[in-house]
Amino acid sequence: MKHKLLLFFMVLSISTSVVCAQQQTISGKVTDAGDGLSLPGVNIIESGTNNGTVTDVDGNYSLKVASEATLIFSYVGYTTIEVPVNGRSVIDVPMEADVTQLAEVVVVGYGVQTKREVTGSIAKIEGEELTAISVPSFEAALQGKAAGVQVIQGSGMAGSGSMIRVRGIASLSAGGDPLYVVDGIPITQDYFLNGDRGAFNNNPLATINPNDIESVEILKDASAAAIYGSRGANGVILITTKRGRTGKPKFEFSTKVGISKPAREVDLLSSEEWLQLRQEAWENDGNVGLADLPGGITWEQARQTDTDWIDLVTQTGFKQEYNLSMTQGNEKLSSYVGVSYSNNESFLAGNSYERISGRVNLDYNIMDNLKASLTTTLSQGINNRVSGAWDGGLGAAMSDALPIYPVRNPDGTYFTAGNNPVRKQELVDWRTRENRSISTLALTYEPIEKLNLNVSGSLDYMDLQDDQFEPAEWTNTENISRQYPTWVTNYTMSATASYDYSLGENNKFTFLVGGEYQRSLTEKWNKIEAFGVSGPLYEDPSIPDRGLDGEGKPLSNPVYETAPDQIWSFISYFGRINYAYKDKLFLKGSARVDGSSRFGQNNRYGFFPSAGLGYVISEEDFFPKSSLVNFLKLKASWGITGNADIPNYQRWGTFQRREGNDGNPYNQEPIIFPVRLENPDLQWEVQRTYDFGFELGLFDDRVVAEVAYFDKNSTDVLIDRLVQVSTGFQRYFENIAEINNRGFEVGLKTRNLTGAFTWTTNINASHLENEVIDIGATPPDAIAGSGDTRVVEGMPVGVNFLNRFSRVDPENGLPIFLDKEGNETYEFNLDDRVPVGSVVPDWTGGITNSFTYKNFDLSVLFTFTIGGNIYDDSGKRQLGVVSDWNMRREIVDRWREPGDVAQFPRLTMEPTTYGGLASFWNLNTTQFLYDGTYGRIRNVTLGYNLPSELVSKLRLRSARVYFNGTNLVTFTKYPGADPEIVRDHNGRQGRNLSPNVTYLTAPQEKAFMLGINVGF
Repeated sequence: MKHKLLLFFMVLSISTSVVCAQQQTISGKVTDAGDGLSLPGVNIIESGTNNGTVTDVDGNYSLKVASEATLIFSYVGYTTIEVPVNGRSVIDVPMEADVTQLAEVVVVGYGVQTKREVTGSIAKIEGEELTAISVPSFEAALQGKAAGVQVIQGSGMAGSGSMIRVRGIASLSAGGDPLYVVDGIPITQDYFLNGDRGAFNNNPLATINPNDIESVEILKDASAAAIYGSRGANGVILITTKRGRTGKPKFEFSTKVGISKPAREVDLLSSEEWLQLRQEAWENDGNVGLADLPGGITWEQARQTDTDWIDLVTQTGFKQEYNLSMTQGNEKLSSYVGVSYSNNESFLAGNSYERISGRVNLDYNIMDNLKASLTTTLSQGINNRVSGAWDGGLGAAMSDALPIYPVRNPDGTYFTAGNNPVRKQELVDWRTRENRSISTLALTYEPIEKLNLNVSGSLDYMDLQDDQFEPAEWTNTENISRQYPTWVTNYTMSATASYDYSLGENNKFTFLVGGEYQRSLTEKWNKIEAFGVSGPLYEDPSIPDRGLDGEGKPLSNPVYETAPDQIWSFISYFGRINYAYKDKLFLKGSARVDGSSRFGQNNRYGFFPSAGLGYVISEEDFFPKSSLVNFLKLKASWGITGNADIPNYQRWGTFQRREGNDGNPYNQEPIIFPVRLENPDLQWEVQRTYDFGFELGLFDDRVVAEVAYFDKNSTDVLIDRLVQVSTGFQRYFENIAEINNRGFEVGLKTRNLTGAFTWTTNINASHLENEVIDIGATPPDAIAGSGDTRVVEGMPVGVNFLNRFSRVDPENGLPIFLDKEGNETYEFNLDDRVPVGSVVPDWTGGITNSFTYKNFDLSVLFTFTIGGNIYDDSGKRQLGVVSDWNMRREIVDRWREPGDVAQFPRLTMEPTTYGGLASFWNLNTTQFLYDGTYGRIRNVTLGYNLPSELVSKLRLRSARVYFNGTNLVTFTKYPGADPEIVRDHNGRQGRNLSPNVTYLTAPQEKAFMLGINVGF
């Protein structure tokens, strides 16, 4: 018995020793493979067991496992990996972000979801993609990045804005731009706050520092955007800024410098060539001798002058930018702090945009279940502006600044008998200064597990000051300084409650309810004007803030033109339910009630519901399993959104007062008379959208595709219509039109090569059909845009309404037009105008190819537009009647003698020669309507990451140098300055109706940048 017991204890001892030998403690740290930051909350499981742990706030972990075990590391938004222990005691794990559709986290209205759960159509652009390209403002960097999102950069002028259309143009007289929401704040984004003084080139988004942006999500369909109710009809752009991360302080420094030139230039005639055409037109009109010349210039003087005005008003712009940021975090406090300075000169002499900004984002855990968050930024943008387009500058250099005009007279004074853009550029001082602060303070409280209560207060404050100084040498009288100040105070208060509830293992619910109140106050002076001053008013310390004296009254000198305050407000209630069954079937329903001060008492409130369905059918047992298709998700959505972007107070009837000395008195007494009818039924535009699509993963997600078809129908579309003069009223906003946008979008991501050399491709493309269904009894000329664009039933919004040009008669060189019935005629008659061309391109999109090899990386973005038309509104002067404008070189293909088959008719100085044309301004014909197809190498970036051993020696975490080129090559048949055009419109209607019209618009810039990014 003793021997048996001894043998038993020996075996037990040996077994225990073996078991103990097979168990060991593993420790290590889990970090983000991209930036090296620690990852808290990573799940670590010993494969085949329930033994596991999670990383702490610094990314550290410790776990006792078998020596031959395999550890599984999983984390939301990152690729799950398996790591064999192989006897090691320390295992540090870098985790790669999972960019597949299964785990990518996207921001939605008032929350976040994984892309797998999303039932709507949302495009996500990472912040790094916005800083990789040289653009005047961050939103221009979205071009070519998202299907269904058309981005047209306004021009190459510094600080210029962009026109963004999400799934087409759905409005006429109301705004067509998407709603911008920064960290939950719907921000002020009106380009026309300060009136028609450059519009697009005074961009309220330009003060936002793209280096502070973590990601941009674009909500495209109603299921995604309906949570923003009456303001989601044109899409929603959610901007999320960077926040602190757990770990010791980490710093990032970046800088880039470079130059810019025009992407394309117009080929104008020299002095001698222009004189030849002038003389030819003179003789064609039956005159003899030398032709008269404008500006009092003699032929002798003209032949001695050949001024290249384009060269004089352009420059090689210098660009520089510097950014420094810090992130840190612990279990109590995490923070992101960033400062930035940039000064970007455009290729227009004297034009630059200088921005300085600072941001502080803090998250503080007051208690385990109570957190406070502060998001604040303060920025200043100074736009040193120059005239453009119709106002002068480069526009004048391309038009009525003739090459026969000198810059200066023989006595050294400026030439003033004709347009001299250099004189204006050198004498007139024009500056717009914008101070802006966007801040939010939020509290999040979790009274019980999975219930989160959030309250927040936000302020978006803008101080906009536009200054123009004209010296006596320009005015020919005395120095005049004008200031146009505007102050916008926009605050938002919101409260939400969300609750996650699980019913068993298979049914998961997320509930959200909330309320929001927003109020905006705009205060301004129409103008502050001072005479005989020594310089701009912004340099005069005697003009205090808001131009008030100590008693709060306007100063007696200078002269003030006041403007009434503009106030609008929204009150909203909303809710959302998300349901998931077995993580493969997803349902979403949302509803929002909005009340707006802009609408009539009979339609003050609107109801905006939506519903969405997503079904990962590839998870079903009946779905065929193969190496080809590894993921298939079907989705559909429906919803109603609205558009409330109209001028304030349109619901009210308004009156105007005229004094007895205003030229329209009644018995020499003041009179008050009505100018606009009251409209108690005025309401927002209503948009109903259907969306069907699928997401597809092939070859283990080596190929990922997303396809969507949409149909959005806008009813109650607002028209600012003319009222019959006999009524005694002027204009009247009314909900009477209907517009339909339908089309489909394709997104494709492929990992073509992996390993030491990688190659990935991202392709997005969208096709759109736009049609005006109904405009009531409104005639086309009652709703007009620039360049004779109109609204016609059965045609796209803003269709070109032109006389049709047929050909040039080879015998006499006269233009032949088509009448309304399509018959050829020599007569030019405005009654023969018809809708022609296509405002909307057939296809828009972008292709990005990215390559890496060892420490090198290369990215190439190609953007394209296929189909559609461009109307060159300045072509009728540059290629038509010979007048006081210079002409483009295409005019060489003109009729000169009988038998010539030419593109352009015989030259003339008399507009009536062309079919009785009353004025050359009326020559709006299809001859100046061009194919809008173009492709552009939008961005090329070549980078090099310094080797890790060198980085370590320099005591850095990372270091990268790169070269970037923007708008390098453009492929187009369009002969004008640039096929990417947005005219500098005045007001919402002009932007909606005339997106394809150009008038002396400055081209885009071609930029070359050298940059350095350093982490330490």
